[in-house]
Amino acid sequence: MKKLLFIMLLFAAGRALADGGMTEVTYMDQEATGGGYVTRYLVTDRFLRMDYGRDREDFVVYDRREKRVYNVVHDRRQVLVFEPAPLQLEPPSDWKIKEDILDDRNAQKRFDLIVNGVVCSRITASERFLPEVAQALMEFQDAMAATHAATYLATPPEQRDACDLARLVLEPRRWFKYGLALDELRNDGFSRRLLNYQADIAVRPKVFEVPADYRQMTVKELRGETK
Repeated sequence: MKKLLFIMLLFAAGRALADGGMTEVTYMDQEATGGGYVTRYLVTDRFLRMDYGRDREDFVVYDRREKRVYNVVHDRRQVLVFEPAPLQLEPPSDWKIKEDILDDRNAQKRFDLIVNGVVCSRITASERFLPEVAQALMEFQDAMAATHAATYLATPPEQRDACDLARLVLEPRRWFKYGLALDELRNDGFSRRLLNYQADIAVRPKVFEVPADYRQMTVKELRGETK
């Protein structure tokens, strides 16, 4: 399931708004069984782009106005489009989620996110650190929740994970409750730490553009759904 849910370095389309500049944030991410890699976020008033740190690579773009996500794969000349959809998955009857604050220093907090008694993530976050980026990421997670819910329901029950269900479907905004993460360690071994950031830099409109000559396919089409 984690592999399916982590298909995303999705990059989105269109024109960037020139108002207010762009913010760039880079993290060092590492899976439990693999080496580290850079994850970069570029944020404007209109768009959120995610990639591995270079403009010319494959990317994911979220159009914050249209609430659509575009996953651009250059070598296939293909764009997978995730359209907005309502979330139709209720929490399990025994669902319990809470935060346990471990350290509180003004606007910076270190806390555990606990689902059904399992510590899913230990996060250090700051409410004052780039709140516009945290907002864009929350919007993106909201937009992807229905897609992640479909993946969850298609996963055999014995392979389903309550932490993934919380983080990707039912409670994604909990991960940003105390602001943007400075570092995170998840119970599956994934870790993240802040590398660098720049605020109010010049917008590069082309990094948000979906190539017009690439084939576009929606998730419904990929699944063989006709309606």
